[in-house]
Amino acid sequence: MSHRPRKTLIFNQQWHRRIGFGITAMVFFLAITGVLLNHSPALELAKKELRANWLLHWYGLEDAEPTGVPLFGKWLSQPGGRNLFLDDQAVADCQPPLLGAAALPTMLLALCQDGLVILTVEGELIEKLGRLQGLPDDADRLQVAGDHILLGSSNQTYRIDLDTLALTQQPFRADGWSKPQAIPPQLAEQLDAIEDLPGISLETLILDLHSGRFFGTAGVLFVDLIGILLCVLAITGILAWNSRRRLNGGGR
Repeated sequence: MSHRPRKTLIFNQQWHRRIGFGITAMVFFLAITGVLLNHSPALELAKKELRANWLLHWYGLEDAEPTGVPLFGKWLSQPGGRNLFLDDQAVADCQPPLLGAAALPTMLLALCQDGLVILTVEGELIEKLGRLQGLPDDADRLQVAGDHILLGSSNQTYRIDLDTLALTQQPFRADGWSKPQAIPPQLAEQLDAIEDLPGISLETLILDLHSGRFFGTAGVLFVDLIGILLCVLAITGILAWNSRRRLNGGGR
């Protein structure tokens, strides 16, 4: 009998074992964070805020400037914490920074780090759409064009249908995006007296760790590598099983 099947079996088993040992901890971590995210609403992870100084510094929130967008004669703003304000009224929970805001005749829209907030013109919360509801991970621009709500993500432009939450890719737009600006000093003073310190929701932290975004581009690429290695692990497992079957005479 040829020694090739035996050598192939040993080779596949060695690499299967090495890859398995190498990614075991990361697989456990991804599984645990995935389960937590799957049960985020029940666990109310979005409502649990973390305010450790090192974490705020990592997210660049310790020196957050109060910014906002004027809509219908009022200011939709975020003075540094998680609260989104319509003038001096807190209207929604929103992970800073405020990336943009726009208005339709019957609603106000605010794009934050953790999703799209939809309000009535009086400031009542209608809904909040996040990454778990299908928003692009890196959506960072917002505008209203006619009756269409547009989101910008990297070099892509999407139209979002609020009824179906469907995203439709649109021709790229370079301008027309909402740009938050410094709010009036008098309003800034009012909000400074009532606003809480900034914080990071536990859901956002877990989601960023799970996807690797917490560590920037390198983290995302590392998680991608783990996914590829899992595929390699499955392939080497199948090849090792097939080589063993042939050595045992099952392949004849």
